[in-house]
Amino acid sequence: MKFIDDSRIPDQPYPELRGVLEAFATELSTELADNLVGIYMIGSLAVGDFDADSDVDFLVVTKTEISEPTPKRLQAIQEKIHAMGCYPAQHLEGSFISLADLNDPLIVGQKELYYFDNGWTDIEKSVHDNQWHVRWILRERGVTLIGPNPIDLVSEVPSEELRCEMKKGMLERMLEFEPCLDQPRCYSNSRFGQPHIVLTFCRMLQTLRTGRVESKKSAAAWAKGVVDPRWFKVIEEALTEREGVRFMLKIKQRAEQSVLEETLVFLKYMVVESGKTMDPIK
Repeated sequence: MKFIDDSRIPDQPYPELRGVLEAFATELSTELADNLVGIYMIGSLAVGDFDADSDVDFLVVTKTEISEPTPKRLQAIQEKIHAMGCYPAQHLEGSFISLADLNDPLIVGQKELYYFDNGWTDIEKSVHDNQWHVRWILRERGVTLIGPNPIDLVSEVPSEELRCEMKKGMLERMLEFEPCLDQPRCYSNSRFGQPHIVLTFCRMLQTLRTGRVESKKSAAAWAKGVVDPRWFKVIEEALTEREGVRFMLKIKQRAEQSVLEETLVFLKYMVVESGKTMDPIK
């Protein structure tokens, strides 16, 4: 199968990625048939710096909202792909959204979509991908496997909505992270979750200031040009800790307490930065 944006499917670090996406697209095309509008890759595969620990993020757009028994059949497809056994097959993550919902500003962040979490084969409902920044990535950077150019599907994302989402998200994530300092190992205080939130905050501040959604790696480089130099080491160490195929190892290990405490101070600093008055995004 040749994809619309075939040249944007990377051969590294997973040569098997193309085969996984071909199987995924073929199965979904058969199942959704005339209700399918398009299959798009989002996340790091779209914005850049797709690496050995990246999720394989997707968004499937349908003409009308899917309903039973379709979700059960989509779950069967996810199970079939997962059984292929390679990393990309076992790290597909994404949602299914109708054209109407894609262009309804009133349901952003509110309505739950059918969703597969990273590495899971059970379908659930979540607002995970029903966000303004996901719409921005789809419209501006989305990788089209099947379907029309996403710029023809989704309206331009209002810059103030994107800004508000980043501000709210940074505060919420900081408040969620804080109690983890006194808890046994969990995702947020793991050696994988800790650098993830540092780099995520770099990306969110960049989005707030520039109106663009970039990769974590490029956002980290950008952040070092705007934050207090005292935080350079925290950002650099997060990048180093993020490198390599170590998700399953590091998510089982609790980060050092001193690192977690310093991370919380960094997050609080970034929340303050997010609240500073900025000129309107051009």
